[in-house]
Amino acid sequence: RPGGSGTRAAAALSQNAMASHSAAYLDEVRRRAAEAESRASAALADLAAAEAVQVALPAFTADVRDASELSVAECREQYVARFRPLLIRSIGALTDPTPWTLAWLREHCGQKCAAVNVGGSQMAASCEVAGVEVMTIDDLAQRIEARSSGRSAYLYDCSLPLKLPALCERLAVPVYFAHDWLQRTRRLHAFSRSWPSLFVGATGTRSSLHIDQWKGHFWMAQLCGAKRWTIFHPDDSWCLSPSWPSEAPRLEPTFPSLDEMEAQPAQYPLLRLARRVDVTLRAGEVLLVPGGAPHRVRNGESDADPAVSVAIAANFVDGSNCAAAAADLGLMARRAAAPEHEDRGAA
Repeated sequence: RPGGSGTRAAAALSQNAMASHSAAYLDEVRRRAAEAESRASAALADLAAAEAVQVALPAFTADVRDASELSVAECREQYVARFRPLLIRSIGALTDPTPWTLAWLREHCGQKCAAVNVGGSQMAASCEVAGVEVMTIDDLAQRIEARSSGRSAYLYDCSLPLKLPALCERLAVPVYFAHDWLQRTRRLHAFSRSWPSLFVGATGTRSSLHIDQWKGHFWMAQLCGAKRWTIFHPDDSWCLSPSWPSEAPRLEPTFPSLDEMEAQPAQYPLLRLARRVDVTLRAGEVLLVPGGAPHRVRNGESDADPAVSVAIAANFVDGSNCAAAAADLGLMARRAAAPEHEDRGAA
């Protein structure tokens, strides 16, 4: 009977299930925070012993390979599946024309609008930024060209399928990463049209230290200019003073500024234990960043580089990270559906 006891009981059961889903999410956040704190505390109790343990671990390096001698199978088996960074050179043209420049983007999609970070720094995996304005690509170009005014502009992770779909017909995904399982599902999902995405920024703009959500692997093709990358081993995030703010709990932690940590080694003694690679990505090259790896990116070959950085990129899932991605996505989806969960962005 509509509105009867059976309906009320079903509604109560549904609410209980939703509350359970939200609790599972928060339990996982607390578990990750406790594990990081436990490892950090143990290391601080005996830094010399902790350093000896870290030194004995497998090295973390970024190999540089030429596309002419790197097969698709080797890339996926030796780098993607083993969560190893890789820089690929001479990969060939990925866009039409080659390369996309700021002037070309301005000419062909200057009146299209996108959300642009005007604070100069992407601050976390949560997409928190110093300030965002919706502007045209033409306005973005003008802001970048007038960057001496102090108001930096950075087009960060702008979805081409959603925001600039005409450009999708003018680009190709590197063959090494064309097996993305996110693009092979029977039904559309939240990330079906998220990537490839576009990044455009002048020297001085950056993304701060963060981990991409749900352990997604990541590739980036540099079209113009350069980016300086710092990548840490996925297992060493506990060395980077991670935190999980209770006001907006997320599965992935936030970190202090890497510049701050490097400038104050006494305050951040565990930083030196973290395995890291520093690599400059230049025009015509592609970088693979393994899922779960904390990373920081600065635009420009140097702090005085006048060139504008233009790049395309995407996160992807395959057999190597599918289980971890599915687990995190499941927690995020159930948490987002919980009636008491008002901050959908926290998912």
